[in-house]
Amino acid sequence: MRKWRTALGILPLVGTVAFVGAITFGASAMAEGRTSAQCGQEFDQCQKVCNEDPDGGAAKRAPCVAKCSGLYAACDAGVAYEKAKPWIEEQAKKTKRFFDELIDKYGTKNEPGPPKKDKSNSI
Repeated sequence: MRKWRTALGILPLVGTVAFVGAITFGASAMAEGRTSAQCGQEFDQCQKVCNEDPDGGAAKRAPCVAKCSGLYAACDAGVAYEKAKPWIEEQAKKTKRFFDELIDKYGTKNEPGPPKKDKSNSI
């Protein structure tokens, strides 16, 4: 029973790591080997396209600027992830090793739970 509680306690952490990994993988795919400077140049080009429409006005320009900002953020996050990827992978290995050792040490013992309450030990 204790083994299952330990495993269930770890599941949220594993789920969070997997979710963050999926997000950073998506950002990494957006970077595709680019640098921060290249992301900035693409942002500037996108902004230029947004500003070229003379009939656009603020109502048409705002969504275009938001799209450019989102693309820049995704690209720049991907560049940062690619730089941090070796460190992140090492931390994931260390975390897995830590939890494996923890489960090996404490997860296999079948210790009795706390004593049940009865009239002799209740308040």
